[in-house]
Amino acid sequence: MKKALFILLIAVSTATLWAQDIALPPPAGKSGVDLIGAITNRRVSKTFVKKDIPTADLSTILWAGLGQRKADAVSSATKAGRNISFSGDNAYINIYVLTEKGSWKYQADKNSLQFINGADVRSRVSPAAIPTASALILFTVDNALTPSFLKTNPALFLQMAHATAGFSAQNISLTASALKLASIVQYTLKAADAGEALKLGKDEVPLFIQQLGYTE
Repeated sequence: MKKALFILLIAVSTATLWAQDIALPPPAGKSGVDLIGAITNRRVSKTFVKKDIPTADLSTILWAGLGQRKADAVSSATKAGRNISFSGDNAYINIYVLTEKGSWKYQADKNSLQFINGADVRSRVSPAAIPTASALILFTVDNALTPSFLKTNPALFLQMAHATAGFSAQNISLTASALKLASIVQYTLKAADAGEALKLGKDEVPLFIQQLGYTE
């Protein structure tokens, strides 16, 4: 009886731990693998070994994809201040992290994950969801942040949003490679279900997913 109660308390404590916002540690400044090595070793896979990504590595991966950075020759052209280039001054791309433990929205300005729900909704978001993947990342665009010069051409903005999110996915893929994870980008989505499961804003549109995991 005591053993069963102890196991129940551990399960409840673990669930409670994940059912909240998560403050991420600072991203790593280097990985020990150079860019050419990351490109050479990059793996695309639909088969993964079930294993959680350490929080420190997840922080680095998300920072590479959409994290904040100081102005430089490229980023100073926009006030978005992110690791990828945006057209205009607004960071109109969002990324959501989905695992078997729940779903979170990446908050670059706080280097944190904002809790959304404590359920595994990956199969609701995409029929291509892989249960053994460590994480499924959903990329969305917030049309409310459309640059003023593109408001009259939503079709062009959508194309640009896909390209911009693609920059993020590439950064994530290469960083994952450096950290010995494989990844795959897929366009199989259930947009309406994704919007409901992740409580997306009325102007937020799902673009595609990227799944990450270990192969050994």
